[in-house]
Amino acid sequence: MGRTVPIAVLTSAITTLVAAFALRAADATLAVVAIAAVAVLFTWYAQLHTTDERSGAGMVNPASAVALAVVGRGPWSTLLPTVAAHAVGGVIGGLLALTLDDRLGDTLVYADPGLVVAGVGAALVGLIGAWATLSVDGGGPEALAGVPAVVGGAVLPLGLLTVFHPAAVIGLATAGLMPWDAALVAAGATLLAAVVGAYAVSVLVPGE
Repeated sequence: MGRTVPIAVLTSAITTLVAAFALRAADATLAVVAIAAVAVLFTWYAQLHTTDERSGAGMVNPASAVALAVVGRGPWSTLLPTVAAHAVGGVIGGLLALTLDDRLGDTLVYADPGLVVAGVGAALVGLIGAWATLSVDGGGPEALAGVPAVVGGAVLPLGLLTVFHPAAVIGLATAGLMPWDAALVAAGATLLAAVVGAYAVSVLVPGE
């Protein structure tokens, strides 16, 4: 637990900051690729902290922490502090991005996402994210961690490109890059879908 909280703060802050920069990319494809690459990199790092009893993926994504707790690969006792640490990191990253806003160019975000689109799209990404998290934890390639980011970039407005990582969505709202109502709906939908997705995977693919 002592290592999880600071790592959660740091990785969420970095993810948010990278997303704020990515939203100034030359085109949307580059933005999505950048975020997917960060997700894969941090998942690889998390695997270094994974043991036979516990996964380290919750250290780098609050939705992963929730999914892993559901299937017994993460402790319920530390879930709330971990999610809170991610939220703090997202806000810190958002504040840093806000500070740098005057030095950066225009964003690729031209329209605010509707609440229905944000909720439904985030739920879809959350389900896929739970599958990806449990697949990597089960020995699959870390590259699977980039799938939720790519799906989110394909089905949602670009402002929600970090929807697979609820804390980063909150961070982008802190940075003024998306409205708070859509950010909160998307973050909540992703976390709830992570629970549903983890239960579904545990039923469809029971452990040994």
